[in-house]
Amino acid sequence: MARPSRNAQTSKSEILTAAIEVIRRSGAPSLTIDAVAEESGFSKGGVLYNFPTKDALITGMVEFLVGQFEADVLEARTKNLQSRSPTLCGMIDVTERWLETKRDVAQAVLATTADRPELSEPFLRVKTGLKNAIAQETDQFGKAMAIWASLEGLHFSVAHCVSILTEDERAEVLKELRHRLEQD
Repeated sequence: MARPSRNAQTSKSEILTAAIEVIRRSGAPSLTIDAVAEESGFSKGGVLYNFPTKDALITGMVEFLVGQFEADVLEARTKNLQSRSPTLCGMIDVTERWLETKRDVAQAVLATTADRPELSEPFLRVKTGLKNAIAQETDQFGKAMAIWASLEGLHFSVAHCVSILTEDERAEVLKELRHRLEQD
């Protein structure tokens, strides 16, 4: 059966989703063009047409994840408009969800990008925008940044496989961060 035609953006998204699944399931060393082609259902030539090198694929994967994170925070923000800082409240929600569902992706991406510091640029750009939004929403910037730093610590301890918190303990920390955000 012939595959329905795809537009370029859909093809790229499907390939990037497959690349993320390969590293999520099998780890960073398993990320090859052949593995992504097999996972995505595209030919090797189809993958290479969209991402001519493994570096281009990794760069695309990072930008794809950054875009997902930003979209998720903005969506969560709209659900938290009653909060003292809707953006930061959205970040708490997204961090919680990503730590539950994408923790292995963070670990694999970290391993895949460790020798490419320039790949942090998309993350820094989005985080700078979020920080500016939070600064506009609150008159307690220090408090907001302390909450954000806690979120970053949770995320990075999981990504670096050094988290000592159980799932329940992490849930308690996130609950406390939500509580502190809404306190005067």
